Amino acid sequence: MAPSSHQAGPRQGLHGERLARHFGIRATSSLPVGRGRLAPLVLTRLQGQVIPDAVTAPLRPEAAFSIVIQLRPLQHHDLRVTGRVRHAGMVPAGAVSALSLGDTPRSTMRGTFDAMQLYLPDAVLHDVAAEEGFARPVGLSWPRDRVDPVALSLVKLLLPAIERPDPARAVFVDHLVLAFLAHVAHRYGQVPTRVSPRRGGLAPWQERRAKEVMRARLASSMTITEVSRACGLSPSYFAAAFRRSTGRSPHQYLSALRIDEARTLMMTTGLPLADIALSCGFHDQSYFTRVFSRAVGTSPGQWRRLHAPHPLALSLMQPHDEDGLLDDRGTS
Repeated sequence: MAPSSHQAGPRQGLHGERLARHFGIRATSSLPVGRGRLAPLVLTRLQGQVIPDAVTAPLRPEAAFSIVIQLRPLQHHDLRVTGRVRHAGMVPAGAVSALSLGDTPRSTMRGTFDAMQLYLPDAVLHDVAAEEGFARPVGLSWPRDRVDPVALSLVKLLLPAIERPDPARAVFVDHLVLAFLAHVAHRYGQVPTRVSPRRGGLAPWQERRAKEVMRARLASSMTITEVSRACGLSPSYFAAAFRRSTGRSPHQYLSALRIDEARTLMMTTGLPLADIALSCGFHDQSYFTRVFSRAVGTSPGQWRRLHAPHPLALSLMQPHDEDGLLDDRGTS
């Protein structure tokens, strides 16, 4: 995943700029999430003053849900689904709506709108619900005026990622989105019965393969979807199984790998910290410093001064031309 603000996600679907036009307000940022079985999930931040009592245009039915988490209270929302009033009144901050876009909902609103939308295809919800031990959901409930502190907390953690996308944090974003989807399936999924979930960890070959992929891709961005595909698993099941096998989430394991590699480079090379940050998959030196300091308890520069050999020793460790030539042109 290589996210960016206002990035074009899947061309079809009520999200991003299309969602903003539908409500007549601004999409301040949009972030496609994941690849493969997680796609085409899209996060969209909507902010602005709505046109009072303007009725939204009819929608083309699609096999997806629109999940909206209100970040600020909305003065009034009148929602109709198949002609029937589903909600009429104020919407508090932290309230969640979960609407099937197959039902072609229509709305009128008043006030300032500030919310995060997750565009969720039916197929992705079915996969996540199955991995969480639920039968295939027949729908999602609609608690429009009920505050959900868990959903609000997860969305607030995602806000920096959608406003300032960073490829180095792709696994972390995937992990948060999977946690949010599991919560949605558990709390709002309308399911006939609960089935027995799978509780095992990774097979030995899957654990080895996952770690190999993460080591090989240390310097580049990657997603849980890419690693899980190498193990033949869905992203949600892989994330849970990896934690059961290793005691750490994929994001935590990858972060530890990057920090260990940074320590090695600081000990054995004279590379500048900015180059080490990029070599270890950190988007820039400031992000590297924050992550390293949080994990180790000291900044990379301080750690290097305490642990690295003398600069002369470092210079002797660097590769050199056995013929002693300064360059490949020789001397004249």
